[in-house]
Amino acid sequence: MSFDFKNMDNYSDEELLNSLPEIELPYSKSKDEVWAEMISEIEKTQTSVKKTRSLWVMYSIAASLMLVIASAAFMRFYTETQYCPKGEHLSVLLPDESRVELNANSSLTYHPYWWQFSREVKFEGEAFFNISKGNRFDIISRYGSTQILGTSFNIYTRKNTYKVTCFTGKVKVLSNFTQDEVVLYPKDYASINRNGQIELEKGINIKEKTMWRDHIFFFTGTPIQQVFEEIELQYDIRIVRKDLSKISYTGNFKKGDSVDEILNWVCLPLGLEYSKVSSKKFIVRPKQTQ
Repeated sequence: MSFDFKNMDNYSDEELLNSLPEIELPYSKSKDEVWAEMISEIEKTQTSVKKTRSLWVMYSIAASLMLVIASAAFMRFYTETQYCPKGEHLSVLLPDESRVELNANSSLTYHPYWWQFSREVKFEGEAFFNISKGNRFDIISRYGSTQILGTSFNIYTRKNTYKVTCFTGKVKVLSNFTQDEVVLYPKDYASINRNGQIELEKGINIKEKTMWRDHIFFFTGTPIQQVFEEIELQYDIRIVRKDLSKISYTGNFKKGDSVDEILNWVCLPLGLEYSKVSSKKFIVRPKQTQ
């Protein structure tokens, strides 16, 4: 059919469509091949989604593990320290209701969030411990260690001195130097000497060992240097000692008395004199003869 393009308006739409030339588009793939490719692409997409989901699960598990590890590390290593400054006494209540009365210039360090797994404290100074019953309770100091199972006792650990007095129950005292150990029962007293050996006394007057809790300080044949050290601690002062070696003191004083009164009571019977440099500093020396 020939077609007159100048008179297009004279033809119907069907005649116009039939007049168009036929064009064949080359396509080499069959319907089955096209379908197979579509299935392959869908499987690739599903595999990618599965891998992404698997990675997300792994990252979630790893993050959870890191959180658990971080939480456990925080609980294990977080520490709390209670320090009683010079001139004061302090009462500390531990997580298990155990109570510790700290003397002046004493410190107590423990892990509050790890307490249910391990009852352990690091301690320096002097304190009276009243321990609640439960798992083993360990007190670690520089020169010695003490293990307790529900008891009350007094520990003194300053400089090179370590002393333990048992009031109730029983405690085990260990020397950190010789690995010596001894079990104390009520009215037993143990000290670690300069060689790291434990010396034991039985049937002592235990009240004398803790009179400091009532602000009374009792001394029997005590080197004068230690007496003045205790006065320094209780009144937060400094006492300069001159030529006082080999002098010992027996007596007591109350915290309510003034520093001047106490120094008079200690110095006069021993032939000593003191001078006041300031409210915080004193000098003690043998009394000068005329």
